Amino acid sequence: MIPHRFAQVVICLFICLSAGYAGWAQGFNPGPGLEEKHDYPIRNFFNKFSINLSTGYGRTFYRHTLENFSYLRNENGSYTIPVGGTPPFSVMPNSTVQGYSNWFTGADSTLIRTGDSPDSEVNGYKYLAATDTSDILMKGGGYTIPLHLSVYYNLYRLRLGGGVGLDFHSARVPEPDNFLSEFPEPGRISTTMFRYYFLVGYSVYEFYDNAFGVDVRVGNLNRGGGFQAAPGSFVNIGITAEKVISEYFRLYVRPAYEIKQYSVDLPDGTAINHRDNALFVNIGVSIRYPDLPRSPFKNDKIQMRHYISDPMGNRREFRGQPMWRKQDPKIGELFPEMTKTKRKRQAKRKNLLKKKN
Repeated sequence: MIPHRFAQVVICLFICLSAGYAGWAQGFNPGPGLEEKHDYPIRNFFNKFSINLSTGYGRTFYRHTLENFSYLRNENGSYTIPVGGTPPFSVMPNSTVQGYSNWFTGADSTLIRTGDSPDSEVNGYKYLAATDTSDILMKGGGYTIPLHLSVYYNLYRLRLGGGVGLDFHSARVPEPDNFLSEFPEPGRISTTMFRYYFLVGYSVYEFYDNAFGVDVRVGNLNRGGGFQAAPGSFVNIGITAEKVISEYFRLYVRPAYEIKQYSVDLPDGTAINHRDNALFVNIGVSIRYPDLPRSPFKNDKIQMRHYISDPMGNRREFRGQPMWRKQDPKIGELFPEMTKTKRKRQAKRKNLLKKKN
């Protein structure tokens, strides 16, 4: 009797172990040549790329120093005058001197008639002369409306790619710090800048439908016809906060700080170096090409990814949602709120307002 029961137990254990082994074996990948292939390999490849379009606002901070120069402003504009001889300056009153206009975007030589005295505010002239211990600090500002297009490849959390952009820029000519004059400030200049860059980014943290990352963009900036300066390089460091709308559609905000500079050559062979670092806040949309096509049946109301068989019996996977909606939503996630619930919530708010009043 006992051996018979023991045999029954052994047979039951063997059946259970065999069933468990069979279930485990179904999920086992026997080798790289036998894994299940994607139904749409080309779509799957392009799905690894993200296309990003953004705009926003930027603030540029122009800074440079005038070494061995004096600064003059009169009714005709602003000028820099080379200082020769012994500091603090050798520009004589009531004289005609050689100076430079438009040294901010591209220097032009010009003859300048000085006033009665080096610091005469009565005649609208103001000199600030360089000395052997200090230079004139010049400050200016500008704003930018950027329009950028970038593409990057998603390699797990790493992002590799590049982009191009147009910057619609307006700037004010720098002037000495805390400078006062009865004459108006110099006029603004406007230009359209063009840039291209490479980018490297990393998705640092994801929380529900939110994602946060950092990226660095390094490239070349052409300042356009408003500047007589050669194209220069820039480094842009930003933090990206993304709202994940679906697997293929995201909205993001990207604050960033940009480091760059340029030089303006003077007719005498020297140059003035300008720093034009900037702060940017960009808002944009990120789109990934769907790895699955939409269901071919217009009356297909299935909200999740699903398989459809053709007349030949071949099964292919399709998505049930447009690309800006989640393809595998949670239960009830895509259903609109019931009208009764909305009314109850609105009534509660009205009652609360009445109590406060």
